Amino acid sequence: MKPALPARAQSAVWAVVVFFASAILLVAAAQILSTRNTALEVADHELVRYVSGAQAALNRAFLGVDILLASVGEVLGLDDATTNGVPPEAASAMLARTTRPNLSVRLLAVLDAKGQVLASSDPRGARVQLQLPEGFVQQALAPAVAVVVLSGPVRSFASSEDVIFLARHLHTRSGERLVAVAEVPVAMLASVLAQDAQIPGLEVVLEMGDGRRMFTLPASGAAAPALAPLRQVPAAPPTWDMPTRLTGAPGRVVARSLIYDDLWISASLSERAALESWRDDAQAVAVVSAVFALMCLAAAYMFTAHLHRIGQARHALAESKVQLDQALEAMTSGFVLLDSEHRVVHWNQRFDEIFPWIAGVMAPQLPFRKVLEATVSHHLPQASEAERSAWIDKRLAAQKNSVGPHEQVLPNGRTLQIMEHRTPDGGMVITYSDVTDVLRAQAEIETLAFYDPLTGLPNRRLLLDRLGQATERAQRSSQLGALLFLDLDQFKTINDTLGHDMGDALLQQVARRLRDGVRGADTVARLGGDEFVIMLNDLSGAAVEAAAQAQRVSEKLLCSLEQPYALGEHAHQITASLGATLFGQVPQAAAELLRQADIAMYQVKARHGNGLCFFDPQMQTAISNRAQLETDLKSALRNAEFLLYYQPQFAYDGSMVGAEALLRWQHPERGLVPPAAFIAAAEESDLIVLIGNWVLRTACVQLAQWQQDPRCEKLQLSVNVSARQFRHAGFVDQVLSEVARLGARAHLLTLELTESLVLDNVEETVARMLQLRTRGIRFSVDDFGTGYSSLAYLTRLPLHQLKIDQSFVRNLGTRPTDEVIVQTIIGMAHNLELEVIAEGVETEEQRALLRHYGCSFYQGYLLGQPMPITDLLALLPPP
Repeated sequence: MKPALPARAQSAVWAVVVFFASAILLVAAAQILSTRNTALEVADHELVRYVSGAQAALNRAFLGVDILLASVGEVLGLDDATTNGVPPEAASAMLARTTRPNLSVRLLAVLDAKGQVLASSDPRGARVQLQLPEGFVQQALAPAVAVVVLSGPVRSFASSEDVIFLARHLHTRSGERLVAVAEVPVAMLASVLAQDAQIPGLEVVLEMGDGRRMFTLPASGAAAPALAPLRQVPAAPPTWDMPTRLTGAPGRVVARSLIYDDLWISASLSERAALESWRDDAQAVAVVSAVFALMCLAAAYMFTAHLHRIGQARHALAESKVQLDQALEAMTSGFVLLDSEHRVVHWNQRFDEIFPWIAGVMAPQLPFRKVLEATVSHHLPQASEAERSAWIDKRLAAQKNSVGPHEQVLPNGRTLQIMEHRTPDGGMVITYSDVTDVLRAQAEIETLAFYDPLTGLPNRRLLLDRLGQATERAQRSSQLGALLFLDLDQFKTINDTLGHDMGDALLQQVARRLRDGVRGADTVARLGGDEFVIMLNDLSGAAVEAAAQAQRVSEKLLCSLEQPYALGEHAHQITASLGATLFGQVPQAAAELLRQADIAMYQVKARHGNGLCFFDPQMQTAISNRAQLETDLKSALRNAEFLLYYQPQFAYDGSMVGAEALLRWQHPERGLVPPAAFIAAAEESDLIVLIGNWVLRTACVQLAQWQQDPRCEKLQLSVNVSARQFRHAGFVDQVLSEVARLGARAHLLTLELTESLVLDNVEETVARMLQLRTRGIRFSVDDFGTGYSSLAYLTRLPLHQLKIDQSFVRNLGTRPTDEVIVQTIIGMAHNLELEVIAEGVETEEQRALLRHYGCSFYQGYLLGQPMPITDLLALLPPP
């Protein structure tokens, strides 16, 4: 009957395996179905997100063209005179300037009611020929209210590409019926939609309300099925069995209507494309499930084999006791087993080795007190009987109330850790472990707490302790010391390009070179990262000589650190910045010395590193002054101490075309403070955002006031915008709200940006500029030519103007290279159809050369210095 037990157990195991395998299959099937639904939900979400973004992008594009068409009347002054009173050439030039910033519009024209072109942005002006759809002009004139009318796609004979026309009729004082028409390439709309079309298998269609397709993505050709127009498709819950708009395959279709003239944008995705990645996941789940089932079978086989071995294990149980006894003898710890009466039951050989003086005393059933009496004579050889008895009583009491390990030091200096555990029958197991080596290792670990684990150098804690002792010793011995604060230049680049492993290897090599470069009495410490501190002791008692000694050591270290480092298979070089300060002349805290050396080191960093700089108390004064300056700037904002000066800008014929708003600070004690004295401090803090907002708001107020004066109603006003202000999250909304609230004309406001601001995150810059440019605000690149000028970004930015930096204007006529740069900038601007203004014009010779090279606008002391608004208005002719 005994063999039946393993058979029943084996049957039970296989039953469990079958049940578990079935559960795996059910879970896998549920997982596959769940991931399929999730894949479809994600695809549906992506389609909705894409269509919403495409709808908004196209609406913005058409809105920009609408704004352009609506502004034609104001640009041409149709409210003041009829078109017949405006020379066609001048009207065409005005349309060309107006159209240039809008990259979506290829051509802007004004037509009469018969479709005759009166003026256009094309160089041919009124002679340009437009292939308008039949009846399009009458369609634009039909609405009682001026609204945008769109045509269907038309093949342009001039460019051989599909275009659409947008038109709206214009109001004139004479009552003449005119139409403003904009030609927009269909390819521009396609580029707008393709920007975010990253969904595999996506089908995008822009179609008219009657179902005519304006374009598709990808191109459909003639194979695309003819489906009902989207406006005729009844609304229904979203499903994945709808025919896609291009291939007709079952899938999901998301469509949105645009705000103009019954246009529809749709995005389709076939169910097969949506589930492409899901198939791989489903296959993976199936494979994993199969592998897991095989593992269960293997486990079942192993378990049944284990049952077979149980019988053999029972047979070996008797032998285990013998082996246990052998294991007790082989223990590295001493072992004693006591019964419930605390009498010795068993002990091992290691116990005799630890306590050799009681080897002859130990015997079965020996009371443990007798063991302690034999031990105490060796543990306390000089103690009295009373002291020994007290020690035994204390030991037995501790054993009775034992809650954890305790230690005992032997006469030979070794330390034992004693562990006492009670047995179920009331006895006790006592082990004696020699932990001498462990305690020594722990002591070593505590020592390592004062050293950097990577380089083995003292860390900040040990450095501060040694530095405190060194300063006291230097004051007593009158021998000065020096503290060097070292930071590796461009170390982050090594970590980013080669990885942290190579960075750690570099730090270890630097540590070795620093140790080798100083005396044994000096200290080299690592504070963390790539920061090291070197403490030089016992220098000269004279400060000048001590500084010279520290400088020689520093130069030696810098030279050593410049040598190539072997990092992997390549050699790399790196430099360092060293800041130094002397100690021992006056009592100073260690932390203060570190701060001084750190300040000196950052002075080297400011000079591009790879050098040495000693701490100068004037540095601290400069830092304190900077803090006071920031406090004063906050007070200036609260007390309205800022004001704007205006430097006029002139055209080549001497007429004033605008001015640049320049910030000044009317300090109650220092008088009128120029921006060079405080702008740097403001830019290093968030104050530049508050100051910039004030400047922008004040400039908009001035623009609004100028509109009431016929002499300056067309003057433009330029405002400088800092990088921190431009990157602020609410900058665009703040500009638009100020312009709208104050009623300033947006097209007369020019925001001047630096090249470095433009090149930093070009995508975000272009997006923000477009948001403002569509509302009429213009942009100029200030100090152009001093940065990394490139057509790559100039062609992407909605710019209106380039400003030639005064450093090039100053050397006109004296330095041929600067003349070449100026000519290049002017030629580049003309090719890009941008205005060019030169700042810093101070002599007639400079203005003559600039005019000869083709520069149209000028600004500088020759024409006018920055001045209050009253002085600026005095330059204008009387009304």
